[in-house]
Amino acid sequence: MLKNSASRQLRCRALRLSASALLLASQVSFAALSENLTISNPKALALGNAVTADPPGIDSIHFNPAGLARVHGREGLFKLAFAHFNLQADFGSYSSRAQEQIDIWALGETDPVENSHSETDTIMVKVPFVDGRQEWPLPFIIVPTGGAAFRPEGKDYTLGTAAFAPLAAGYLRDDDDPGRFMGKEMALTRITYFSPTIGFQLNDEWSVGAGIHFSYAGISAYTDLRVNHLALGVVNNLLDDLDEGGCLSGLFTFCGETMSPYEYAVGLEVDVETPLSVNAVFGALWEPTPWLTWGFVYQMEAKQRMTGSYRMTYSEDWQAIFGKINDELGALSSLLGLPVGLAEQTGDATVNLKYPAHFSTGISVQILPRWKFNMDAKWTDWGVWEGLKIEYDTKQEFNGVAAALAPEYATDDTLIIPRHYESTWNLAFGVEHQYSDRLTLRFGWEPRTSSIPDDKQGVLLPFGDANLYTIGFGFDWKQGKHFDFALGYMRAEADIPAGSSTNSNSDDPYSNILYNPYAGMDIETSVDAILLEASYSWQF
Repeated sequence: MLKNSASRQLRCRALRLSASALLLASQVSFAALSENLTISNPKALALGNAVTADPPGIDSIHFNPAGLARVHGREGLFKLAFAHFNLQADFGSYSSRAQEQIDIWALGETDPVENSHSETDTIMVKVPFVDGRQEWPLPFIIVPTGGAAFRPEGKDYTLGTAAFAPLAAGYLRDDDDPGRFMGKEMALTRITYFSPTIGFQLNDEWSVGAGIHFSYAGISAYTDLRVNHLALGVVNNLLDDLDEGGCLSGLFTFCGETMSPYEYAVGLEVDVETPLSVNAVFGALWEPTPWLTWGFVYQMEAKQRMTGSYRMTYSEDWQAIFGKINDELGALSSLLGLPVGLAEQTGDATVNLKYPAHFSTGISVQILPRWKFNMDAKWTDWGVWEGLKIEYDTKQEFNGVAAALAPEYATDDTLIIPRHYESTWNLAFGVEHQYSDRLTLRFGWEPRTSSIPDDKQGVLLPFGDANLYTIGFGFDWKQGKHFDFALGYMRAEADIPAGSSTNSNSDDPYSNILYNPYAGMDIETSVDAILLEASYSWQF
């Protein structure tokens, strides 16, 4: 009896703590999809981000620092990016395997999530050094950034720095949205605020460049958690001991208290940040002929040790169940490491993340006097996210049990949750037409391979493979003054058949202890993004 009871508590405890890792893992997922989307350079966006061999002025600091050597004199840059995201998820029916379990353990309840629709375009933001997250008052996020560069007269090098946002995104779901069990509020930010960079013109054919980027990173999130029917079904032997009066018999009596597999059980909030995350960037350009340029860039990975707080709030059902168990078991409950039925638990948390390394190489070909073609091949090392490490300021009761069962993933005060993301390659294409001496037209397409494997997809960040389509133009207003503009549309989709993802709907409760609030349910997700970017550069 005690063994089965402990098994039930272990599952519920695993739900609570592994979900904290799910929230934090969302940062890398969002970054994987939104990579380069909030840098705010309209030339890069209009060319489908295929600019490694055709880097855009001061923003070469990000795309390829060797391109900074093309900037002469003193130049300033101001940019604005407007981004609108719409996240949707369609929940289907349960699989036959899941339905069998529901018929046994759901006790006549029906899941309101089944055959429902989730949608949000409400934006949440994480403001640096401000606790929590804030709801953005507009239907689109605005990101203003800029930079400056200087090449001394008669020298063969250019110095520069820029501010940009590799990641600025978030969302808010309604209180009754079916997606709230896998992310109700989310706000993610990474801002590079200082990026001293130098670009050298070695000779007529070669340029090289290098820079150091100093960045802020933060994440603030909240989600409602529920214990799905399959997790509760693990304790079928325990439930078989229920007598006709609905009481658990044996060493203690437990009557009346129940936990629904379809309702809120625990509320989890995480708020962490770091003011300093550093990485280096290297690049080169080779121009063997006037009509061909080849380039490459390598961005080193950045370590992010983010500190902050966590807060867990428990439903009345949770408190009643585990409060009763503790009353009946007494000291034995503490020895087993069982929850005690608290209303709330708070403390400090530290999260160690790696912002992955990135490599890109590409060509820029002047195929006709007024037509240019760009193509890039890009790789990002999301494979470093095999697991997510969380450190707590005090011992966690669950960790003692988890360490005995899986010592590679837990100690008394740390927890590692496996993620198993993939390092991905993708291509990008851009075409530029010199329409007149002052006006340049641009078009781009970037098929973006998701870093989230099919068996790790979910609703927290519903990002499958995506396509980004872009248009834009550049206009020389007068000597030394230039405007760029771009419009982009991106569509990402993922089909998650019932039981296929260990991050959302796995139907194997025995081998999978990660959080799966939609176990055994078909899910289809989509993200639509509209991007509007503009910049003004000037000589001074």
